[in-house]
Amino acid sequence: MKYFNAHSHFPQNHDEVSVWNQFIQHSLVTDSLQLISSGIHPWHINEIDVEWCLRQLEIDIDKIDAIGESGLDRVISTPFELQKEIFLEHIKLSEKYNKPLIIHAVRTYPYIIQLRKQEKCLQPWIVHGFTGNLQSGLQLIKNGCYLSFGKMLMNGHKKTVETLKCIDPKYALFETDDDKNLTIEELYTKGAEILTIEKEQLRIEKMEIAKELFPKIEGLL
Repeated sequence: MKYFNAHSHFPQNHDEVSVWNQFIQHSLVTDSLQLISSGIHPWHINEIDVEWCLRQLEIDIDKIDAIGESGLDRVISTPFELQKEIFLEHIKLSEKYNKPLIIHAVRTYPYIIQLRKQEKCLQPWIVHGFTGNLQSGLQLIKNGCYLSFGKMLMNGHKKTVETLKCIDPKYALFETDDDKNLTIEELYTKGAEILTIEKEQLRIEKMEIAKELFPKIEGLL
């Protein structure tokens, strides 16, 4: 019995199938029993050789199952136009190689939607660590994005809880992100409590969504 974990910075535990995020500036650790994502995080743009990382990402494309995390962040000092330029390169790779895109978005949901429309994207986008309001969540879903919920649910974050309760469950996922002390089962327990359904039903529901996003999962269970 395994849970789907849409975004984690650590190798998966025995009770989960997770998308293990690895930063492309580091050597990828491949695992045939593990889903892997890689890309340039906006926080790292000023610390790395961006051109080298983008080339390496394409070289390693057959080793990964999703692009990212990449995206846009209004809180950091990195010029926003530079962030957009690099994010666009990730979008192009996602479309070229038919791989889902894992998105880091801080105060930038309208820009995310704008770029998805502008680039006429067909691949699924997963907005990780979603903490926006219901209106933002509905707009993202309307434009082909999935929302991945994490530790803010455990804190009872009002907007996050409301959004999870109100959106179409086909577009909701769960993740542990970079929290070593949070297990995916704890998140499913909390999610089931919020949604007033059985945890096992929730687990099955999310695993079915995951199989659509990542057909490789069929061979990992």
